[in-house]
Amino acid sequence: MAQAQLLDTSDVHTFKRIEVSTISESGIHLLNLDSTHVDTTVNLFYNYYAPYKTDFPFLDQGLEGSALLPLAASHERELNFNIGMHNMDAYFFDHSINIYQTKRPFTRLNYSQGAREMINMEISHGQQISERLAFGLDYRRLKNQNFYYSNLPSASTLRMSNLFNSKFYTSYYSKDRKYELITSYLWNRSINAETGGVASDSIFNTQVDRDKLQNNAANYTSAKGSQAQNSFRVTQYFRPGGKSTDSTLDFTLQQFNAQFFLKSELTHNRFEFEDKAPDSTNYGKKTDAFLDSINHRSIQNELGYMIKIKPLRLSVSLSHAIDRVYQNGNIVNFNSVYLNGITQFKVKQFSIDANARFGLLGYNLGDYHIEGKATTLFKLFNLKGGIRSQLIEPSYTEIMRYSPVISWENSYKKIANNQLFGQAGIHLKQHQLSAEVLLETINNFIYYNQTNTINQANTLVSLLRTQFSYGLNQKYFGVNANMVLQNSSNQQVLPRPNTAASINLFSKFALFKKNLKMQAGLRTFWFSQFDAPMYNPYTKQWHNSSTAFTMYPPVNVYANAKVKNFYLGVEFFHTQQGLLGDAYYSSPTYPMMPRSMRLNIRWDLNN
Repeated sequence: MAQAQLLDTSDVHTFKRIEVSTISESGIHLLNLDSTHVDTTVNLFYNYYAPYKTDFPFLDQGLEGSALLPLAASHERELNFNIGMHNMDAYFFDHSINIYQTKRPFTRLNYSQGAREMINMEISHGQQISERLAFGLDYRRLKNQNFYYSNLPSASTLRMSNLFNSKFYTSYYSKDRKYELITSYLWNRSINAETGGVASDSIFNTQVDRDKLQNNAANYTSAKGSQAQNSFRVTQYFRPGGKSTDSTLDFTLQQFNAQFFLKSELTHNRFEFEDKAPDSTNYGKKTDAFLDSINHRSIQNELGYMIKIKPLRLSVSLSHAIDRVYQNGNIVNFNSVYLNGITQFKVKQFSIDANARFGLLGYNLGDYHIEGKATTLFKLFNLKGGIRSQLIEPSYTEIMRYSPVISWENSYKKIANNQLFGQAGIHLKQHQLSAEVLLETINNFIYYNQTNTINQANTLVSLLRTQFSYGLNQKYFGVNANMVLQNSSNQQVLPRPNTAASINLFSKFALFKKNLKMQAGLRTFWFSQFDAPMYNPYTKQWHNSSTAFTMYPPVNVYANAKVKNFYLGVEFFHTQQGLLGDAYYSSPTYPMMPRSMRLNIRWDLNN
């Protein structure tokens, strides 16, 4: 029998951390096995809500896992056949694969829980099944219920956000690594009650304390939306040459100077909206209960060749896509062909990365995307600069929309987007400072307005964005601060707040012979007043409005602790509720969640 405890400080039970890193599929594509270490630091609390880290500033519906609009993102589009519904992109897993490199199996568990059954569970696992066979998975389950709406007919509808994400992958290569196979399966689904927000802001604003809860009517009483995504992808690499022999096996990619590759992908996306008791004020016409759905199925194949001639790496390929769309009884098919190129040039501390994609046939005929980025280290400064230019056909639902309530057939022009961007950063002992500038011009910008309609601007729209970030990491104190300054040339077409800021202040210390590492702090974020877009559940788009929206900055107080590979966090969300008034919203008509305590647990199982 052996005894142990979580804070065992004796020499009998010695904790030995192992190194865990990942390599990316994009690196393998360029014969590069550079790895990235998995973050194991104690910082912040928001593992359950990634947009706090990646999409600030943004508008949402007051709930984790709800529709989200980033307010400082650039507006380039993916050069592909596209349905055009991106309200859940911030929460859906993408197709990128990071293969774990670890001597022993690595599993990370994240669990978060808050008031009204806010539950988030995440599992990431990676391991080497054998020397040449790796397996990994990512899983997330998030559900959240809203406090405020009282006229929704059933408890199942009150459960506002249900989100499921799963991603599996395997990686295998032959003994001499002349053949390599990477497969992945992606399954995402979201189910949301679509309320349209509170029906009366004035009623909500005058209520206080418990009277605010479940005493407010929603605009949509019986509407629900969902999005489902399935994708299976297989990538194969065939490498001539190499240095491996029967007696000496070289598993590295550095032994090869070229490779052929073949990618095949089958994707299915389904979007649904259902209203069992439609109100004519929401749609501009009287209609019976209805179900609106759009299905998109795609089969893509890409064949290419990559060559390495120091200091240059070049990849060229042709891809073919078959797309089929089912939209309320209408079926359309497209065959498209694209030319793709990726290059990387690196000499010492200087590198250039570039990529290009051209539409040769089909829906995106004549479209292009060209991007180049240069990076260098000059003394203590990391410098980065580049250009991006694209001309892309509007997405399918911007051109064609058939539904029981609204429909249109547009002959919109292609959208031209050109960008110049630069970034500089410096790291001085405990200080990190960076600045980033983006100048973007958009011609023929497409936007939605208040009346369930869509428009294309016939003027050039420009956006200038400047972002400053500062970090201080001392022994007992830390700061992470971020400021974004923006100037949109046309606030009616592209409304954006001029100023946004976020700050995280924390102290840190250690207890129990430094075995228990602690962090306590607060975080808040804010952006200036502007005519904020309003989310339309039916179109699944953010529609421009003339409603001035004032951001209410929530203050979130938190404490984190770490023992070996176990992390524990407690957060008081929206701590100052009622102290700065009772009119608090995440976006127009969508109230911010009230004050609540949330628990967060993370456990890295790798020892």
